[in-house]
Amino acid sequence: MADKTVDVIVIGSGIAGLMTAHLLADHLNVMIITKSNAETSNSSWAQGGMAAAISPQDNWQKHLMDTIEAGQDHHNYSNVEILVKRAPEMVKKLLELGVPFDRSSDGSLLLGMEGAHQERRIVHVNGDKTGEAFTKALLKAVKERVTIADHTQVYELILNNERVVGVKTNKEIIFAKTIVLATGGLGQLYKHTSNVKEATGDGFALAYRAGAVLRDMEFIQFHPTLLAATGTDTFELISEAVRGEGAKLIDDNGKRLMEKNPLKELAPRDVVSREIHRALSVGKKIYLDCREIRNFAKRFPGLSDRCEAFEINPKYALLPVAPGAHFISGGVQTDSVGRTTVEGLFAVGEVACTGVHGANRLASNSLLEGMVFAEQLVKHILSQSFTLHTSNQLLLTVKRKDSTFVDLPSKSEIQEQMTDLVGIERDKQGLEQMKQWLQPFLFTASQVFDSDNSDILERKNMVLIASFITEAALLRTESRGGHYRTDYPERDDNKWMGRYLLSSKKDGLTNVLEINNSKVASTSL
Repeated sequence: MADKTVDVIVIGSGIAGLMTAHLLADHLNVMIITKSNAETSNSSWAQGGMAAAISPQDNWQKHLMDTIEAGQDHHNYSNVEILVKRAPEMVKKLLELGVPFDRSSDGSLLLGMEGAHQERRIVHVNGDKTGEAFTKALLKAVKERVTIADHTQVYELILNNERVVGVKTNKEIIFAKTIVLATGGLGQLYKHTSNVKEATGDGFALAYRAGAVLRDMEFIQFHPTLLAATGTDTFELISEAVRGEGAKLIDDNGKRLMEKNPLKELAPRDVVSREIHRALSVGKKIYLDCREIRNFAKRFPGLSDRCEAFEINPKYALLPVAPGAHFISGGVQTDSVGRTTVEGLFAVGEVACTGVHGANRLASNSLLEGMVFAEQLVKHILSQSFTLHTSNQLLLTVKRKDSTFVDLPSKSEIQEQMTDLVGIERDKQGLEQMKQWLQPFLFTASQVFDSDNSDILERKNMVLIASFITEAALLRTESRGGHYRTDYPERDDNKWMGRYLLSSKKDGLTNVLEINNSKVASTSL
């Protein structure tokens, strides 16, 4: 392995990573490392848009209230306030980058409605191609100003005196003053997911093995509507904006699924997902009826193209849907400027847990979080004086002997078990079964070797992250947001309000009570 040195390494090329690189590039030597190519990320697939309170009848307080209600009072409230207050400014920054937001006939920004929002506040690009447009604009902004190492997999963070000082990749060792995790989510732990195939939870595992604290790993958001076309294993996202424009969920008898819920199809995602899951589990089929949406192809060109590929005409036919893993509200614990509990290591975007999503992310807050907390992180980095903490002796210690034995389940086996036992609905019996199933593989998954290929690394990461989710889901004996226990179906504020489950190598799984939860994200730093 060769070695090189840069100021900042950003691992991941989604919105959060690209925004971080963009804001740093004029000041520091930045390298983006991405597992596939820079255009491929969950961000690039994002359809729903970005939330911002910019209409005359809207304000940041309403946006904050909606965020907290969707996340069921499990937030870092001060970080939520940062998120919603900065949203309008993020729209301006994107306009400056040339993002062509959809507009009304009078030239004003066209604002969409999505589930659990009380106002129209979602900005879009070309209907349902928002993430793609954001990604293209940011890539254009950074491509001549940063180094991009694509098809490069980071498999270990290098520590020196308990500080992260570099990374080991499948190609070379790279040292840096600061490392930023922006690796996205973990949807590939489940059979059905809206996530790209690269989303195998790598960032969470990298951080954990380096000694960082993970938080709220039990809160997995399942998106209610993935297109479940007959004769294919592909499950593609149908944006919540489609329901926001009037699409209805119906069963195979034409009965409206969400009829009894006062919010109908725009109830929080966890609620809608469970209703669909229960209907499917008793043999019903659930469809999205888009036939009353005028100018469907113009409003949702991406979905229209996918329907055409599956020979479905939404003007006349119903769209078969199923829920799938979409977003994790927890992640690597950070403070308001992205610092993790390990010196030199920052995290931003879905891999980070800032506490803004609580137990269940409000629709269209994810692209916003990536933008806002990238800005927070960059302001902090540029205010500091960082020194590269490496030595010649360290170069002699970064290699590790190779393993000759690998005992791991396949990806499909992990996905089957997680979907069946740690999915949309959970109970003690299933979670204990999953914990027992994972146990023989945990020692192998806990460490990585220079000889591990990409498939082995991903399976190790998946096993490790599956264990964190399972353990936390078993310990949290209530239902809240994206965590639903059929044996504890109610939210239990007496026992669990203000309690956050933390996982780390040093302390294992801990159950922490914070009196002032606006400070929870920074108490361990």
